[in-house]
Amino acid sequence: MKMQSIAPSKPVRKLGHREGKTVQIGNARLTWKATGEDTGYTTSLYEMDLLPENGIPLHSHPYSEVFYVLQGRTDFVTVNDQGEEEWVRCAAGETVIVPINRLHAFHNRTEKPSRFLSFSVYYHQVLFDRLAQEVDVDSPQTVTTGADPQEYIHLMQEALKQDMYFPQASLSNGREVLQELKDRTTVIGI
Repeated sequence: MKMQSIAPSKPVRKLGHREGKTVQIGNARLTWKATGEDTGYTTSLYEMDLLPENGIPLHSHPYSEVFYVLQGRTDFVTVNDQGEEEWVRCAAGETVIVPINRLHAFHNRTEKPSRFLSFSVYYHQVLFDRLAQEVDVDSPQTVTTGADPQEYIHLMQEALKQDMYFPQASLSNGREVLQELKDRTTVIGI
């Protein structure tokens, strides 16, 4: 029996370690492993190396996101229906599923780097395509401690245009955002 398939739109593609489009936004650096262009504009997948004492502010979006930790430990925080924070520490091989519109963030509150995958819809990629800067995967990743506080507010306000919600976007002073990030990413032994 001869096997036939419906004509594929693109050939199968393989990406190795450290391959893909690497971008930086704020202190976050990620490498796209599967983009909307690769998946018929249905899904996206990025890999992120998260340095110690680094993280992403609380946010939500109208699509779910699934995280799979590859290396180290990453702490995820969500806000439950009662408005209380709930922390979940994940080690390599563990998964966190964040449902639609759930406030969440992730932080490396350890002394060692962590690495994880994020699976979501193509629309998740759109914000990064608009606001992130492409960088060489081999360039040193540094955490900027002297970040411009108003740049963070600007990024959050731009994210609102892509249906990504940051509660801090309404703040008048970006220093509060940076202080919150610092407080959440402090190395602790949970």
